[in-house]
Amino acid sequence: MKKGIRALALLVIVAVLVTGFTGCTGAKADDKASAVEQTLVVGGAKDFKNGSEPKTLIFDSLMDSLEDMSSGPRLVTEWQNNGDFTEFTLKLKEGVTFSNGEKFTAEVAKFNIEYWPVYRDCGYIKKIKNVDIVDDKTLKVNFTESYGNFIDELSKIWVTLPTAVDAKGNITDWIGTGPYVLQDYQADMSATLIRNETYWRTDKMPGITKIDYKVITDENSRVMAVKSGDVDVIGLTEHYTVLPFADVPDLQANKDLNVSVCEDYGTITTYSLNWAKGVCSDPNVRKAIALGIDRDMLTSTVLYGIPVPTSRYVLASYKFSQKDEVLKYDLTKAKAALEVSGYKDSDGDGIVEKDGQKLSLKMVVSDSQVNRSVGVFLQDALKKIGIAVDLQVLDATTTKTTLKAGDFDMSTSHPWTGTVVSYLYWRGNSSAYDDYGIGYGVNEEMNTLTEAVSVTGDDKVREAEFDKIWKIQNDSIAGVPLYFSQRIFVSQKNIEGLKFCPNTSEVDLSDVVIK
Repeated sequence: MKKGIRALALLVIVAVLVTGFTGCTGAKADDKASAVEQTLVVGGAKDFKNGSEPKTLIFDSLMDSLEDMSSGPRLVTEWQNNGDFTEFTLKLKEGVTFSNGEKFTAEVAKFNIEYWPVYRDCGYIKKIKNVDIVDDKTLKVNFTESYGNFIDELSKIWVTLPTAVDAKGNITDWIGTGPYVLQDYQADMSATLIRNETYWRTDKMPGITKIDYKVITDENSRVMAVKSGDVDVIGLTEHYTVLPFADVPDLQANKDLNVSVCEDYGTITTYSLNWAKGVCSDPNVRKAIALGIDRDMLTSTVLYGIPVPTSRYVLASYKFSQKDEVLKYDLTKAKAALEVSGYKDSDGDGIVEKDGQKLSLKMVVSDSQVNRSVGVFLQDALKKIGIAVDLQVLDATTTKTTLKAGDFDMSTSHPWTGTVVSYLYWRGNSSAYDDYGIGYGVNEEMNTLTEAVSVTGDDKVREAEFDKIWKIQNDSIAGVPLYFSQRIFVSQKNIEGLKFCPNTSEVDLSDVVIK
């Protein structure tokens, strides 16, 4: 921070082997557990305990997320399965302890495999038969039916002590095996973390010895905090963009700051269409909306050319993503789709109607500068094809209540995540209303295909089934993808080694140093 150098310059320079922003597979710095005190001040958008990302500073997952969002070894180091994917043998990392000294054992691993899936949207919970302890470093997991997606889902399973959680998926005792220990916590205000000196991943032992986490819920206040030097970094503990795109050019021009935009990992900003009722229950209306949005114009003007326009649901680099973009901007086809359903502008006012009713939809967006700007752009874009839009910008709580009640036609939503098979079990095959609109389970075939891609461990079979899933989504248009919304880190110039991880909900400070 600008208020003082918190490390001896000479020792820091010696410790730094990796500088700048790097990928998650970058080289590791040696001698990180030195006596040099380094405190990183983080400006977070949420209460520390309310986000998935901060948890990863304290809790390990059973497995790592690789570049394509498949799973790699972590606390589960090896695994084998039988031919029909009904039995898995898991080898566990030895010599791992929690920060309070308790051991990570097969009993602990068994507990977490059985406890967390229902709260982490893991489909294996529906088919698991039993988890047997073979010995203290080996588990055997049996299923009632084939479940080939089991290993990939273990990257979502946190490792907690059995006594550290309640009966509703809440962590009550924040003791983990991860790189940091929660020292102090003030709800909705702050948290203080200190380095876990017994952290088992010695190659990833962070050089940052202390983290001061400040809750700054207002996006403009977060930007001011990093510009003034009150915090070292913003955007680190969120899997989404936490600042207005309009501020990015100014921040990039600031000689005291580093701005890094992730080009490789992230999610697609997608709007939900209420396909179950109202005007958007007409598939031709949904098609007109998807084709009537000029994503290139949206990103180049309203969003300052930073996000990448796309009509994909997930990034092409992730496993089982769709092969081609389908719902591209075409004003003529958008208008034609409305005509197919009998909509015409009979009175020349620019808004089409049918059976005496003007085509008007209610668009609900949560209150942020980006959402407001995008909402206004969409309102104008849809008017050009004859659809009137009642744009309602609501606070986060009211937005969730409204969407869960189904009181919308179009809304901001939760994007598909890179672990696409797991997403199917959360919203991909759901037809229910939730905090983010309505799920993508537009027909029974989505349930059948969800089952098909989860039971097999053959990626070629999965890919073929996902081709069918993406065809259903592109044909039914339950949601409208708009752009790749990259994560953005903004940090002080003296912060080096920040990295983006394939799992956007993970924070890795193993290469970070303060000069």
